[in-house]
Amino acid sequence: FHPSVLAVIDRLKDSKLKASADEARFIHNGKAEIQIWLTDKSTENLAKLKELGFEVVLDPKSAKLVIGRLSIEKLEALAEIAFVRYVSPQMWGK
Repeated sequence: FHPSVLAVIDRLKDSKLKASADEARFIHNGKAEIQIWLTDKSTENLAKLKELGFEVVLDPKSAKLVIGRLSIEKLEALAEIAFVRYVSPQMWGK
């Protein structure tokens, strides 16, 4: 997990922690805009992500990567999924 994503997970576990300025760049309306790198980008694995509530925004066919949104409360669950290799914030250029 990217440190910015881990910071959100830690903040949700500890109410004393405050949101970082970095969060505002990829969290909107309680959902994190993230990139998920996968070890295997099968139809079944994409379906499992969608069951978790992941909304696909971009699905580049040439990469084992999906970009989309997920409720911040569900971020920690991604760590328990074997085919998820890495999760990072999606920072749209402004």
